[in-house]
Amino acid sequence: MRKKSKIFPLAVCLVLVLLLIPTSNWAGASPAQLDFISLSFPSPQQGYVLSLYDCAAGTCAALRSTGNAGSSWTVVPTPSQLDQSLRLTSLSSYDSTYQSLTVHFADARDGWIYGTVPAPATPTTASPNWVSRLWSTHNGGKTWQHVRLDRLSLTEGVTQMATHGAWTYLFGGSSTGRAYLLGTHSNVDQWSNSSSARMEMPAGGTQLEASFSFAGGNGWFVAGNDRGFTDSARLLSSGSWSAWNGPSFEKFDSSFTSIDALTNKVLLAEGESAGFGFPPASSVPSGWNNGARWLFISYDAGATFKPLRKLSSTSQGSYYTTTLGLPAAPLPGTILLQHVSNSSYNLVRSTNWGRTWSVVLNHSVSQVLFTSRTTGFAIVQEGSSQTAFSLFRTTDAGSHWNKVSV
Repeated sequence: MRKKSKIFPLAVCLVLVLLLIPTSNWAGASPAQLDFISLSFPSPQQGYVLSLYDCAAGTCAALRSTGNAGSSWTVVPTPSQLDQSLRLTSLSSYDSTYQSLTVHFADARDGWIYGTVPAPATPTTASPNWVSRLWSTHNGGKTWQHVRLDRLSLTEGVTQMATHGAWTYLFGGSSTGRAYLLGTHSNVDQWSNSSSARMEMPAGGTQLEASFSFAGGNGWFVAGNDRGFTDSARLLSSGSWSAWNGPSFEKFDSSFTSIDALTNKVLLAEGESAGFGFPPASSVPSGWNNGARWLFISYDAGATFKPLRKLSSTSQGSYYTTTLGLPAAPLPGTILLQHVSNSSYNLVRSTNWGRTWSVVLNHSVSQVLFTSRTTGFAIVQEGSSQTAFSLFRTTDAGSHWNKVSV
């Protein structure tokens, strides 16, 4: 007669304990399908990727980190308040919102997650009710703190964050029509106004966007939307920002676009004719009209921009879209953009300053981030679903891209 094993009851108990652990807070959780939404690399080796996924509670968040340029990844805890908020809606509903979540790390210890999350409906709000939030960690994600946006006058939330040297900056807006560029030493949340330039929210148009760009000790900041630039500033050696007239092509009646600093003197931007100013400046390039797109370049640290290459004549049929991290120029003469033609999205690359282009990814990308001259990452939409974004990596300056297992 066989003796009863003591291992089986212990195994049953272990399974029951594991089932009682909330999956959104379980460091070992391995969701079947992560929907990647944001990337941050404070150094070429150290990086973070934020994802959403379907879970039993509704929508859950997953944060992963790498210390070897994406070769392997480990789980980082997410804010408990974020997990609780995401349970109020499904992943498909969350994806349809106006703004998503973003992760930004200054280094391996200091990081932030910001964006909009669902909140319980109130008598004066609709269901779902969406609110802006900001969380910070200063111990590598072991614990997170809720940063009160109303105390920072950012009632409309944070639009963009960036780190340069010992300082981290954020830009956001308020319901009063004002916008603010704030700064803090990265290891604390002691935010204060860092810009001497008065900043405003757009009077109308699409969602507010913003872009920070740095090269050496220089930095540039721009913000706006499809109707043009609303704010701009230059970084001072003190770490604060001063008033700047912005890129000169904004006088052409250009929509907002980010600026990519190739060096501390050479800047690259992709401009689109907005058609909201009448008439545009007389110095516009030939063929500049409503919807036309051009590449502009500056050789004097942003004092003036010159037309470099015409990309399209109108917004109909074939044009280049503004995407976070694009245009990107990891090597001299090498430029990456997102191209749209007949609803087909492709990541395209030029190695001769935009004279000719080749398709390097037959998919839409929501973010591109180069961590060195050769290595870069992209969040790529692989299918027709709005919740089917994967992580890709290149090690040859964008010529070839491969899916990364996270």
